[in-house]
Amino acid sequence: MRSNEKAHYASESLWLEANQTYLNWEVRRLRLLLQRRVLWLRRLWRHDPLENYQGLVISEAQADWLLAGEDRQAEARFYREDPKAAEIDRVIEELEKELARQAQALAEVGTLPALEVLVRLFGLTPFERNVLLLCLAPELDQTFERLYAYVQDDVTRKYATPHLALTLFAGDGEVEAWNGFLPGSPLRRFRLVIPEAGPLPGTAQGAYPMRLDGRIADYLRGINRPDERVFDLLRPMPPVPISQSHHKLVDQLRCFIETSARRGPWLPALNLIGPPGAGKRAVGRALCNRLGRQLYSLDVARLPAPGPERQEMMLLMEREAALLQMAFYLDAADVDLSDKTAVASIADAIERLVVFLVVGSSDSWQSERELLALRVPKPDANAQREIWRRALAGMDGSPNGHIGAIVQQFDFGPKVITRAVAAGKARALLRTADDGAEPTADDLWQACREQAGLHLDELAQRITPGYGWEDIVLPEDAFRQLQEISAQVANRPKVYEAWGFGAKLNRGRGISALFSGPSGTGKTMAAGVLANHLELDLYRVDLAGVVSKYIGETEKNLRKVFDAAEQSGAILFFDEADALFGKRSEVKDSHDRYANIEVNYLLQRMEDYGGLAILATNRKSALDGAFMRRLRFLVDFPFPNAEDRRGIWRKVFPEEVPVDGLDYDSLSRLELAGGNIRNVALNAAFLAASEDGPLGMVHIMRAARREYAKIDKMITEGEWGPYYELVRS
Repeated sequence: MRSNEKAHYASESLWLEANQTYLNWEVRRLRLLLQRRVLWLRRLWRHDPLENYQGLVISEAQADWLLAGEDRQAEARFYREDPKAAEIDRVIEELEKELARQAQALAEVGTLPALEVLVRLFGLTPFERNVLLLCLAPELDQTFERLYAYVQDDVTRKYATPHLALTLFAGDGEVEAWNGFLPGSPLRRFRLVIPEAGPLPGTAQGAYPMRLDGRIADYLRGINRPDERVFDLLRPMPPVPISQSHHKLVDQLRCFIETSARRGPWLPALNLIGPPGAGKRAVGRALCNRLGRQLYSLDVARLPAPGPERQEMMLLMEREAALLQMAFYLDAADVDLSDKTAVASIADAIERLVVFLVVGSSDSWQSERELLALRVPKPDANAQREIWRRALAGMDGSPNGHIGAIVQQFDFGPKVITRAVAAGKARALLRTADDGAEPTADDLWQACREQAGLHLDELAQRITPGYGWEDIVLPEDAFRQLQEISAQVANRPKVYEAWGFGAKLNRGRGISALFSGPSGTGKTMAAGVLANHLELDLYRVDLAGVVSKYIGETEKNLRKVFDAAEQSGAILFFDEADALFGKRSEVKDSHDRYANIEVNYLLQRMEDYGGLAILATNRKSALDGAFMRRLRFLVDFPFPNAEDRRGIWRKVFPEEVPVDGLDYDSLSRLELAGGNIRNVALNAAFLAASEDGPLGMVHIMRAARREYAKIDKMITEGEWGPYYELVRS
C-alpha cells in the first residue's frame, strides 16, 4: 500500500472515531433530556392511587392530569426550581459546549461530524436536528426503546413520535416546530425521517412512529454508502482527457457557476450542445471535477412511469446528489423528437430534479426550467491529436508517431479515444500475456476499427474482405486508378496536415469514387481489395433500400448512415446507385426537384465524409454528367475480354484444390464475368468433392451449363468448342 493511501485510511479511521465520539456525546445529551422529562412526569403521576393498574384502568388522578393538558410554563418552572432538574440542565449545558468544541475541532481540519453535515446540506433547524437524533438513538442503543415507551406512558410505543419530539425539544415554539413534520419540510422531502402508519386504525398523526431511513442512519454513523434503489439508474462517468480548447470552456463555466453561487443558493442546469463526438460528456465531467462533484449518467428510460413511484425515486436522487456531491448527466442527443414519451420523460426529469444537472443534446433543448445553453465545438484534427497524446501519456511513445494517421482516418471524440486506448491495451495484453505490455500502432488501429463499427452495423451490411491485389484482374488503367485511390486514403496525413492542404479545404476533403460496369465485373471485389489493403472496415449500403417515395425520408436515411460512419472512417460502398441517380437535371415535376435534392445531399455528404465513399452502378449511362463531375474517381469495370478471363480462371481456384488438366484456352472462351466465373468454380469444386476425385474440365463445364441457364445465356458451339456435345448430353 502506497504512503498516500495509508495516510488516507488513517485519516478516515480517525474521523470515524471522532464522529462516533460526537454521536456518543449527543446520545448522552438526549438521555439527560429524557431524564429531566421523567422527573417532571413522576411529579405529575406520584399521587395516583391506581398507579399499579395504569394498563387496565384510567384513574381519576390520571383523568385530571389528562384534562389539564400539557402546562409548558409549569414544566419550565419545574426545570428551573427542582434541584435535580437544575443539575441536569447544568450538565446539558456543559455537554453542549463540549459538542461545539468537538465540531469546531473537526471543522478546522475540514471534516465536520456527519450530523452537522446533514444539517448544512439540507438546511435543518435545531428542532429538526434533534428529531434526527431522537430517531437515531434506538439504532445506537436499544434501551432508548423502553425509555420512549416510559416517557410516552405506553409500553407499546417504543419508538419516536412527533409528540415525543415536541415535548422534548419544542419548548414554547410548538407551532413552528410542527412545520418540521409537514410533507414539504427537509425531513420529509428528502426522506431523512419516514413516518409510518400507526399501530391501530385512527391513530393520531402526532402518535405515528417515526423511522430513520437506513441510508441516513448509516450516514450518521459515518458510512456514506450509495442508496442501491437509486444507483440502478446511475452510471459513474470516469474522467477522460480533453483538449486545451475544452479546458478553456470548462474554466469559463466554473467561474460563472462559482460567481453565481456567491449571489445566493443556486443549482445550475446546463445544456451542452454539440454533434456526436464533440465531447459534451467529457466537458461536463471535467467541470464537475473542478467543482468538487462527481458526474453520473442518469438513464431516464429506466425511471418508473409517471406517478408516486417516479416522484419518490426523484426525491431519493435529490438526496443522493446532496449526500454524495453528485451531478446528473441526461443524454438527450439521440432522442427521437417524434417519440413523445421519451421527450416527456426527459423534460419531466429536467424540471423536477432540483440538482446540478447537465443536459447533452445535438440542438438546444427547450424546457420550462432555465437552462444555461452552451455549444461544445467538435474537436478538430489538432485537438484530437492532443487528446490522443494525453490518453497515451506514460507510454514509451511508439504509437504516438501514428497518431496523425489515426486522426485522419477515425473522427473520434474524447470518450471514444479513451475507449480505443483501453481496447488497445487489452489487445496488447492478449497478444503478449504481459500486464505491462504497451499497445502498438497496429493494436490501436484495430481497436479504433472495433470502436468505429458499433453503430454502423445497425444501418449497413459489413463485408469482410478476403481478396488482395493479386486476386483481382482488371485492365491496367482501372487497376492503376484503384491503387491511386488507395494511395490518397493512405497519404491524407501528409497532404492535408504536413503539406497544409487541410487548412485550405474547408470542405471537399472526402475521397469519392464511382465504380461502373456490368454485374459481376468486380466492383464489390475491388472495394474489398481496398479495404483489405488499407485495413479498414467495408460497409455495403443498398441505395435501393434507402430511397423512399416520401419527401425528405431519403435524406433522413442517408443522414443516419453518414452520421454513424463519420467516426469510423470505414469505406462506404453504395450499391445500386442508379436507384437514386439518373437524368435528374431537367425538372419536370416536384418529384424530379426533390430527387435532385436527394442526389445533391448524397454528393455533399460524400464530399465532406472523412473516409472513402464509393458509388456502384451497372448503368453509367443513366447518370447525369453534372453529378459525375463532382466525384473524384470514375473507374470503369468492363466485361472481361478473353485474356482477362484467362487470368481470372487461373486465380479463381485456391492452391489447396486438386485440379487435373484444366484447359484455360477453352475456359477463356466462355463469355462469363468474374462473378459468374467464381460461381462456376465453386459449384465445380462441390461436384468434384462429391465424386471424391480431382477437379477437372468435366466438373467445370457441368457447373458452367448451370450458370448459363441461370443468366439466360445460350450455349453455342463457338464458345464451348470440344465440350459442346458434353453439355448437351
